Amino acid sequence: MKIDDHIVLRYLRGQSLDEEKDCWIFKWENKNVFEYPDEIHRQWILKLHHKLTEQVKNYVPRNLKTVQLLFPDFENIMKKFNIMFVVGFPDPYDAMVLERNGKSFVVFDLIQFGKETLSEEYSCHRVLTHELIHICLHNRYPSPENPSYLEDLSYKAFDEGFAHALTFADNITQFQFDKFLEEKFRDAREMMRRALVESDTAKQEEFRKRADTGNYWDKFASICGKLYLLKHKDRLCDIYSNGWRNFAEKIVL
Repeated sequence: MKIDDHIVLRYLRGQSLDEEKDCWIFKWENKNVFEYPDEIHRQWILKLHHKLTEQVKNYVPRNLKTVQLLFPDFENIMKKFNIMFVVGFPDPYDAMVLERNGKSFVVFDLIQFGKETLSEEYSCHRVLTHELIHICLHNRYPSPENPSYLEDLSYKAFDEGFAHALTFADNITQFQFDKFLEEKFRDAREMMRRALVESDTAKQEEFRKRADTGNYWDKFASICGKLYLLKHKDRLCDIYSNGWRNFAEKIVL
């Protein structure tokens, strides 16, 4: 994977970001989301930049065997993508996949990653695997254009579910549920049931937003998908082959 870190390097050198703020990555829905980063972060960003660069160079996906089983062309797909180390995104945009001219870019905002990622035990391999799973999945199941309300819920649960499930456990084949996760699955599934039968347009829009945004355990579609897949870890290939349509309905059966 190639690393494009020119924005971070200009920041670290104390150079102007006036031109970089107009980079295409900061233009969302006809507005520019760039925020000038505070200079006080430079010292620890320098250390984080070095750390993440080394980790990307030595990257190995989490749950490699399962990832290769689901996405046989994973390694070839991975070679085609660029990693961008940047600063300038608002909270909470720390990692994301952006597309331009048919190419995908995994973008890391180092300031949003936070100082805690300097700790010895932190590795970006989890978040990098998460984002690359999205890319691999989108190759086979592109995001639907103008999805209906129910389609949107199913696609989000499927897409986010696989990305979260394959990065949550160190070894997915040996993963075991505990009481905490049973409770979270129950709560997320109940929220999904409510969302699936909602007919009020305004409330549907609220459910759409809450499906995969907000506090981690409140993203009910993401959590539903993730925990359903972990519950059925021995059937991941079959579930993936069957695709995302009606996936939300299958979760709540």
